[in-house]
Amino acid sequence: MPALVSGRKVRVAFVGTGGNARAHMRDVHRDPLAEISALCDTSAQALADTVARLPELAAVPQFSDYRTMITEVKPDGVVISIPHTLHFAAAAYALEHGVSVESEKPLTCSPEDARALITRRDRTGLVLTVGYQRHYQGVWRWVHEHVAGGASGPVHFVEAWQCQNWGGGGWRGVPELSGGGQLNDSGSHLCDMMLWAGGIRPTEVFAFQENRGLQVDRISAISFRFPGPGVGTMAIIGDSVRGMDEGMQFWCRDGRVRVDGIDNQVKVTYFSPDGAAHPVAVEEIPDYPVNKDGNFVRCILGQDEPQVPAECGLAVAAFTEAVYRSVRNNAPAKVDW
Repeated sequence: MPALVSGRKVRVAFVGTGGNARAHMRDVHRDPLAEISALCDTSAQALADTVARLPELAAVPQFSDYRTMITEVKPDGVVISIPHTLHFAAAAYALEHGVSVESEKPLTCSPEDARALITRRDRTGLVLTVGYQRHYQGVWRWVHEHVAGGASGPVHFVEAWQCQNWGGGGWRGVPELSGGGQLNDSGSHLCDMMLWAGGIRPTEVFAFQENRGLQVDRISAISFRFPGPGVGTMAIIGDSVRGMDEGMQFWCRDGRVRVDGIDNQVKVTYFSPDGAAHPVAVEEIPDYPVNKDGNFVRCILGQDEPQVPAECGLAVAAFTEAVYRSVRNNAPAKVDW
């Protein structure tokens, strides 16, 4: 990418200062090529808690309105970590005012909004990335290269599942803020990996969901088809008896790739055409040289390319929106690519 900043550190501001944002702050603060220029949150308590946990940020200017912050501070980039349905407005405002954006997932809650942000990115030449950290993990990069890269031939069946004791607490249980339940929250990571690592673009979905006493979805059962031809299933179980577990399998013409993620310990097995299992030594697969925040900073400096471009956010938004549309209409739904 062309450099947007040169001869100095990248000045990064934060829209939202909750727990997720603080992880970003630690990474940016440690990055020798960046500095934190401002913090913004509508909650004074959240700002106070942030400084209490990260006293090194005590002197950083604080704001309650991101528009005022962007106008007064003029940062090079912002990291957006606020409720899902608010991502679009904040990202659009930043891009329109010459500020690059790293948005937490999901990028937006509709494909129309994702395309609108991409249009702004292309018109302004700014950086727009999404906070899907698994793109930087060596094990998932191996799966992407092996499956989406075609080493095992075309994909004809996909299975993906995630289980978690997901309670939908706080704003996550409020549809107007969350844009949906577990599918649109932690399930967004599962959608992203299935689409990116598998290199697939579903054209039609049929889904059922249960809220389990919440205002938003807690359990999803999804079937879909994609060109190839191929079909697949995804299950999101948010009423589980244990912590986060995940699994994903890709059946291909020349083999099968299975990913097991138990308590964040990921295992990968490749099954050759003769059925033999070949465990992949994931500990020997290097991660990407920097994390998502480091990539964002280096894109602004013109030293790197986005590893999670906005197109990944568009893909997840299109798939997720089709699932919710299918549930509402109790019928198959075309994916709006």
